[in-house]
Amino acid sequence: MGVEFKRYLFEYRHDGSEWGIEIVASSPADARERLKALTWARYQGEIKAKVVIPSTGLLVGVANRLGRLLHRR
Repeated sequence: MGVEFKRYLFEYRHDGSEWGIEIVASSPADARERLKALTWARYQGEIKAKVVIPSTGLLVGVANRLGRLLHRR
């Protein structure tokens, strides 16, 4: 299997309030390195919606089969 990623929470202060940011990483050290990389981040726009794709079920089965069919070609 691949690397397991976990969610890490970082807190910071801005404009007199405390805020938090979640970083997904393989370890606390990896999360700290990813946090440092945020200085290179670029604005991409406002997020209007979030779509959750289930990890099991009919859609995953269909997607897996389609992927195998396309991979054979």
